[in-house]
Amino acid sequence: MTPEWIPYINRFKQSIVALENFRDEVLLVEFDRRQVYTDDALSSMSPSRREAFTLLGIMRGGLDISIDYHTHHIPANGIVWILPTHITQMISSEPNTQVWMLLIAKSFIDASFDMPKDPSAIVSYMNFKRHPFIVYEPDDFAFLYANLQNVKRKMLMFKHLFHREMISVSIKEFLLEMGNLSLTRKDYHHEAPLSRQEEIFAGFLTLLNEHCKTEHAVSFYAEKLCITPQYLSLILRQQSNHSASRWIQDTLIVEAKNLLRTPRITVQEVADRLCFPDQSSFGKFFKKHVGISPVAFRKES
Repeated sequence: MTPEWIPYINRFKQSIVALENFRDEVLLVEFDRRQVYTDDALSSMSPSRREAFTLLGIMRGGLDISIDYHTHHIPANGIVWILPTHITQMISSEPNTQVWMLLIAKSFIDASFDMPKDPSAIVSYMNFKRHPFIVYEPDDFAFLYANLQNVKRKMLMFKHLFHREMISVSIKEFLLEMGNLSLTRKDYHHEAPLSRQEEIFAGFLTLLNEHCKTEHAVSFYAEKLCITPQYLSLILRQQSNHSASRWIQDTLIVEAKNLLRTPRITVQEVADRLCFPDQSSFGKFFKKHVGISPVAFRKES
């Protein structure tokens, strides 16, 4: 598994009832809360951001999850979308919770899907921000779970000459079925056009996802968006209750933690990859916001 997935999976390894992994690019896991893990494991998890599209389905029970600093309660038959730009944190779960999780690495998406390059992609992102989960009828949720098992079957076809392509097709079919059920719901409605503030917020998150490792100044993002740093922070506070500097800081910490969990990368290399002037300044930044040094964090991870 890719480094940023390993701590997440290891935290709940005793509660895993099924796991399939395709070349560290597609991961399909089922967790059963009735097994071992407790809310202590959830509450001790720090915010994270993965280079993957994540779908989380609640088969039984329910859980609370923070997405971009907003906490949502997801009941049974709910499916959550988590995009690579989202900062997420698991908060708590009910004692009988059982979930499935499909993680698709961004590299797999880029190679297998024709992702939109037009402004509608921003509209889609904001729709996910407004409504990050959908609760389906029990029969519809069961139908989608059956389609998910088809993805699993394709992942197990190790000797197939077109193994990757078969997995890609099965994922596309699953997403199409989910989209069909979502768009034909009686309560489905077309979203209102984005406000100027929402467009700026979405644009900032796109830029942050692309440049967070190299650009740490609010002024860089404000200039790209053709607004002042003060106005950018004002909009972000209105949209997410956090300033631009807080978003940059938290994203840097998430990236730093992901890199520190990779044993082959030294602390100096982490500092270099995140464009800090030197290892000392990176260490001071990390300890200020995490509470421990990068070396201590690596030992704990």
